[in-house]
Amino acid sequence: MTDTESIARCSKEPERAQQTRKIRLGASGSTIEVLAGPAETSGIVSIYRWHMSPSSRGPAPHFHTTFSETFIVEEGEVDYFDGQAWRTLLPGDTAHAAAGDVHALRKEGAEPATLLMALSPGVPREEYFAQLATVNERDLNRLHEAHDNHFVDDYGR
Repeated sequence: MTDTESIARCSKEPERAQQTRKIRLGASGSTIEVLAGPAETSGIVSIYRWHMSPSSRGPAPHFHTTFSETFIVEEGEVDYFDGQAWRTLLPGDTAHAAAGDVHALRKEGAEPATLLMALSPGVPREEYFAQLATVNERDLNRLHEAHDNHFVDDYGR
């Protein structure tokens, strides 16, 4: 079940405290925190933190036509596919997929992992993430298409 909750982020100025939206990605225990959306950055970037549970797998090879993605691993290990080969990302490692570049993520280890995702230009992905856990198989392709996710069959998985 998808569940969302607001988390108050502290600021040096209490009146400027922001709300972080935490999106639960189904029963796996994985969550995505919305750190900054396009409305907060004048459309320049959207920033999310993905807490990948031990059972989380990550998306298959895909691309986006309207935005790029940068991934920064904070904790754990995540495998990244750059359209040619897989490589393991460790804490502090960064990977970037420009708009149109095929990429994928996977987590094969039994430990959780956390990564930051920066999308540029900023695009609102909150509803996409929230709907992923509850969408039925019949509507999944329509959801991906509506949110600029184009999966590539038999491509490096």
